Amino acid sequence: MSSGWLARLGRTGWSVAGAIGGAALLAVAVGVLVPLVMPVLMMIVIAATVQPLVARLRRLGLATSPASLLGAIVVPLALAIVGALLVWVLVQQASDWKPALAEAGRRLHDAIGADPVQTILKSTTWRTALLGVGAAFANGAILIGQVAIGILAGVYLLYYMLRDGPRCVAAIERRLPAAAGPPHDLVERAATQLRRYMLGTTVVAVMDAAVITLGAAILRVPFLLTIAIVTFVTAFVPYLGAWIAAIFAVLLALGAGGVTTAVWMVVIVLITQNVLEGILRPFVFGRALNLHPVVVLAATVLGAALGGLCGVFLAPPLAAIARSWWSARHQA
Repeated sequence: MSSGWLARLGRTGWSVAGAIGGAALLAVAVGVLVPLVMPVLMMIVIAATVQPLVARLRRLGLATSPASLLGAIVVPLALAIVGALLVWVLVQQASDWKPALAEAGRRLHDAIGADPVQTILKSTTWRTALLGVGAAFANGAILIGQVAIGILAGVYLLYYMLRDGPRCVAAIERRLPAAAGPPHDLVERAATQLRRYMLGTTVVAVMDAAVITLGAAILRVPFLLTIAIVTFVTAFVPYLGAWIAAIFAVLLALGAGGVTTAVWMVVIVLITQNVLEGILRPFVFGRALNLHPVVVLAATVLGAALGGLCGVFLAPPLAAIARSWWSARHQA
């Protein structure tokens, strides 16, 4: 009797140890593979977005290779321009932020008895981040070299994805058994969702930046270009980006124009991000991101934990694709 109890206890112990060991190995594998996989996933998203442009160039008579090369250059060039503009604006107006944020902190302290702005700016995490950014700018040549190498590698990978992607999908489809289902339809559906997501996010980002910047101009808040670029860039981070852009714009309004200006800026931000986005999103997204907001937020947090900024950007569309594939599998 006792030997049977000991045997069951031993099997349970080995099962628990195996589960813990498997989880540890999975965590190590994720930590090693995610930094390698994320750039590839990013290029797949960009390739799916740019593929219609390449197809249109081919219909106009351009050969496959030149059309793919042109498509591979367009997106990295646009991202480089936006990134350079963001860095330039932040650096040029950095000396003017301190008085505005300090004034916003003083007014918050007078109103609520605390200064969250100075608390954040004086925190160890914030100082560490600033030191890291400062070191990156101090080693400008190294930073430029790393960015250039990353762009060249991205263009190289994106070129072959655009040129050979359709043939790879067709080759995989030919080798799969008929019972596996039509992978071409699934891939095409995923590509359509990615394109709709990218287009919809870009349209919403432009609308947010235009309306909030126009409101800031009417309220005579300075740093209009900074507000526009920060609002546009953070719009690509679901939910969390909207909070970041809103807090940034409201703090600048509070520091530059006072409480009344800040209240009006809050009204403008709320109308833009809730009413106007609610009207626009169904038209530009369609069913590309037919997920509950809690699922999108959870996917965003998980993507940030696993893949950093790339994970934040990729998590919502990948979650939507996974849901679509799961639904198609169960319907079949």
